[in-house]
Amino acid sequence: MMMSEIVLKFQKKDNTESELVFEPDDDVFDLSKQGIISIDLSPLKNAEAIKELNLGANKIEEIDLSPLTGLETLEVLNLFKNKLVEINLTPLESCVNLLELNLGQNEIQEIDLTPLASCSQLTRLRLFSNQIEYIDITALADCEKLEALELENNGFSEIDLRPLAGCPNLVQLNLMYNALAELDLTHLKRCKELKFLYLHHNTLTSIDLTPLENCTKLKILRLGSNELESIDLGPLSKCIRLRRLGLAMNQLEFISLEPLSTCTRLRSLDIAGNSIDEIDLSPLGKCVELEELYLFSDHPEENTFDTIDLTQLFNCPELEDLGLPIDAELVAKESKKRQKDKPIALEDLIEERRITWI
Repeated sequence: MMMSEIVLKFQKKDNTESELVFEPDDDVFDLSKQGIISIDLSPLKNAEAIKELNLGANKIEEIDLSPLTGLETLEVLNLFKNKLVEINLTPLESCVNLLELNLGQNEIQEIDLTPLASCSQLTRLRLFSNQIEYIDITALADCEKLEALELENNGFSEIDLRPLAGCPNLVQLNLMYNALAELDLTHLKRCKELKFLYLHHNTLTSIDLTPLENCTKLKILRLGSNELESIDLGPLSKCIRLRRLGLAMNQLEFISLEPLSTCTRLRSLDIAGNSIDEIDLSPLGKCVELEELYLFSDHPEENTFDTIDLTQLFNCPELEDLGLPIDAELVAKESKKRQKDKPIALEDLIEERRITWI
């Protein structure tokens, strides 16, 4: 007996009715960019082969996910870029093979993630660009395969990361553009696959990086545009794969770069927009892949260096972009003047006669 076609009917933003027809054995149901404001998902009860349901880039204000109950084949649910204010995830409890849930760029104010506790295969949860002021991620404690948690651009002032101790495969954690005044990273020490940690544009006044000692695969750490008054980079000495470190636009008065001497793959360091008046760049002499170094960048509040010794930067052959204050005295050892194959950024300074040889 042949199964009948699956017809999904929906109302469009111009108030017209429309529909899309799918075969019963289709595994991808793509209804993105259709101008949908409301849709009846009931026919999906018969979509026994469904793997992906894409409703992204529509105008949906509310949606009933009940018809997804029991769809064990569903792997991807995409509701990105709609106008959802709330959503009940309870039907997803039985979607035990769900890999990715994308609810980014909606208008969600609160959300209960409890049903996701049953989704042990979940690898990516995207809740960025909503209006969430409080979030409880306890349900993710059993999502051992979770690789990406994207919570950026919301409005929460606190988050308990303890459940992430149960997510050893976490690769990316994005908490930027929130209102976090404090953050305990302790339980990230079990996330040994962590590569990308985005914490910029919050209101952090301090942060203990000690747990990151265990995250030796870390490549990017962004802490810019917070209110950090001090920071110990010591734990990053173990992060030998670190490529980018951002600390711009904080309230730092001092920073030791010594721990970065072991980060030989570092490509970008930004400490502009702080209140630092002296800096020892010698540890960067071992960062032979360094391409960008920003010590100054015309931020409203800026570092005030009288003298900067650039000697060790001559050991950074890839250095192309170097942000320096115009009025600082730049010095380097006389022996470097005769060095062949100087970094491009330093060649430019030599041509401009900015460097005083000592």
